[in-house]
Amino acid sequence: MHSVAVKQKVKSLRIKGTSIGDIANNLKLSKSTVSMWCKDIFLSSLIQKKISEDGKNKFLAGMLRYSERKRKERIERRESFKISGADLVGKVTERDMLVMGLGMYWGEGYKYENSELGFTNSNPKIIIFYIRWLNLFGVSINDLIFRLTINSFFKEYESEIKSFWINLLGVKEIQFSKTTIIKTLLLKASLEERQRYKGILRVKARRGLDLKNKILGAIEHISKHA
Repeated sequence: MHSVAVKQKVKSLRIKGTSIGDIANNLKLSKSTVSMWCKDIFLSSLIQKKISEDGKNKFLAGMLRYSERKRKERIERRESFKISGADLVGKVTERDMLVMGLGMYWGEGYKYENSELGFTNSNPKIIIFYIRWLNLFGVSINDLIFRLTINSFFKEYESEIKSFWINLLGVKEIQFSKTTIIKTLLLKASLEERQRYKGILRVKARRGLDLKNKILGAIEHISKHA
């Protein structure tokens, strides 16, 4: 049995616009009991609106908590797989670097269409890796020539984009040839997209024909075992 004081507390809360669920949770009662005690209480339209809005706010808050929990779970799962991926590789040897670089050049490097040892990509980390990979063959960063390609929409940011690559790679502006501007149908870009956009960078090695043929020979050797 519940005391009269408890019943009065329930009715008082309900009249103030507290939901049945909140009353039950706060007073450790069942919803059916609270609902039965409050069935004869008349709620004004204002109080009904308050209860409805409170319910919507709780729903939204619950959805936000759910989304945040799922976001954290995705991050934790992603990090877990990244760690397992790193464990799968283990210590990276010079040979690992060599073979990985050959794969990159196979996909993005200049092959038989011209005599240049060139590589093109837009990802800064890949460009850094490629330059370090060239160093395995004794190619100095001072022997490299760069050419930036950007969409015409970002033409006014050419200097800013070029400065990004110069500072990232630790090279000189004189190593850059004239920027190539390509037409685009892009009409607008957000601030985030503008800050993220770094164009496409070509990396060409001076006097690289012999090394290019050596690299292509290694790739052909690998392709025979594919």
